[in-house]
Amino acid sequence: MSDLKDGIVPPFLGALQACTSVLLTLLYGILARQANIIHERTINDMTGLCVKVFLPALIMVNLGSELRIGIAMNYVPVFIWAISYTAISVLMGYALSRLLRLPQWVTPTVASNNTSSLPLLLLETLQSTGSLGLITLPGQSQEDAVNRAQSYFLVCAVTTKTISYAIGPRMLRDMGNEGRNRNRNGQLQENVDSESQTTDDHQQPQDSSGNNHDSCNETRHQPTEQEEEEAANEQTSLLPTRVQTARHNTRNAIHSIFSLFPRPVRRGLVAIDSPFLDAALLCTATGALVGLIPKLHHAFFASYEDGGIFRSWLTSSVENVGRLFTSLQVFLVGCKLGVSFEKMRRSKNSGNTPMRALLVVFCVRLIVWPAISISAFYLFIRYTKILPHDPILWFSMMVMPTGPPALIISGLTELEDVSELEKMAIAKVLAVMYMLSPMVSFTITGALKATEALLKSQQG
Repeated sequence: MSDLKDGIVPPFLGALQACTSVLLTLLYGILARQANIIHERTINDMTGLCVKVFLPALIMVNLGSELRIGIAMNYVPVFIWAISYTAISVLMGYALSRLLRLPQWVTPTVASNNTSSLPLLLLETLQSTGSLGLITLPGQSQEDAVNRAQSYFLVCAVTTKTISYAIGPRMLRDMGNEGRNRNRNGQLQENVDSESQTTDDHQQPQDSSGNNHDSCNETRHQPTEQEEEEAANEQTSLLPTRVQTARHNTRNAIHSIFSLFPRPVRRGLVAIDSPFLDAALLCTATGALVGLIPKLHHAFFASYEDGGIFRSWLTSSVENVGRLFTSLQVFLVGCKLGVSFEKMRRSKNSGNTPMRALLVVFCVRLIVWPAISISAFYLFIRYTKILPHDPILWFSMMVMPTGPPALIISGLTELEDVSELEKMAIAKVLAVMYMLSPMVSFTITGALKATEALLKSQQG
C-alpha cells in the first residue's frame, strides 16, 4: 500500500480529476449556448468584462499579496521563461509551417497557450484533490501554495498575452497578404517591362507636369480666412485654454519619449493596442508597488487586528471581484466553442482543417513542450543553484508552456482580414484541442513527480 501511495497513480488520478473538472466546466458552457440560455452578444460582453475587470482585479490582489521584497526575485525567472518559451514556440510554429507546408495560421496558434483561466482553475482543483501536498514545504498550507502558484501564472499570462497582441495581428496580416500577393504576382510580372519602358519615355514630362500640379494644388487648397473661422467654430474644444495647453504639452512629451526608442521597438509598441493590456499592466504595476512597499503591503493585506486598515473592506472587495474570473472565464470559453459549433453547422463549407496542422498543434502544445520543460528544468535545478528554493515555482515553470492554444487567436481573426474558411478551420482546431485538454494530466503528473524528486534529492 505504501508503494501505491508513493507511486505515480495517486498524483495522476488527482491530475486527471482536475482536468476532468475543467473539461466539464467547458461542457457546461457549450450546453448553455446550445440551449440558447446565453446569447453570443452576452458572451462577448461577459468575456470583455472578465479580461478587463475580473482578471486585472485578480492580478492586483494576488500579486500584491504574494509579492514581497524577500521573494521578489522569484518572479524574474517566470518573466524570462515566459518570453523565452513564447519566442521558441513562434520559431517552432514558423519552421514547421514552412517545412510541412501548413496554413500560416498554425504559427500564431502554436505561439501562445492558455496561461490564465485554465491553469488557475486546475490549481484550485488540484488543491481540492490534495495533489499539491507532494511539493508543499513543511509549515506551508496547500492554500498558500496555490495562491503563490497563481501569482506566478498571472505574471506569465500578462507577459505572453502582451507578446501575442504584439505579434499575432502581424502574423495574421501576413497570412492575408500572402494570398492576395500570390494572386497578383502573375499580373505584376507581366506589366513590369511595359511599365518600365513607359516610365523611361515619359519621365521628364511627368515630372514637369507633376510640379505644376503640385503648385496648382497648393494654390487651390489655401483656405480663406472665412473657412478657417468656420472650421475653428466647428472644431473648437470646449475645454479651457489652460487645459488644452496642458493636454497638448503632455501629448508632445509622450511623443518625445516615444521617439527615443529604436524604430523596431516603436513598431512593436504601436502594434500592442488592447484594452486588456492597459488594465492588466496597470494592475500588475499597482500590485507590485503595494507588495514591494512594506507599509502598503501591511495596510492592504494584514488582518484588521494587526493594522490592515484596508484589508476588510477595500482589499476584500477587489478580491471578491477577482475571484469571479477563473470559473466564469472557463465557462465562457465553452460558450465560445458552442458558438463555433453553431457556425460550423450553418456554414455549407466550414473550412478544411489539414490533419497535419492539427497534429502539429497537438504535438507542440501537449507532447513536445511538456517533455522539454520538465526534463530541462529537472536537470537545470538538479545541477545548478540558480533558481530559488521554491518547489511551487519549479512546478509552475514546468507546466507553463503546456496546454491548449489561447483563444486570443480567435479574437484576433475578427480584427484582421482573415477569410471565413480560415476562421472556421481555426475554430475547429481550438475545439479539438480543448476537448483534448485532459491530456494535461500527464504533464501535471510528470511535473509533480519531478519536483518531488528534486525536493528529496536536496533534502537528502
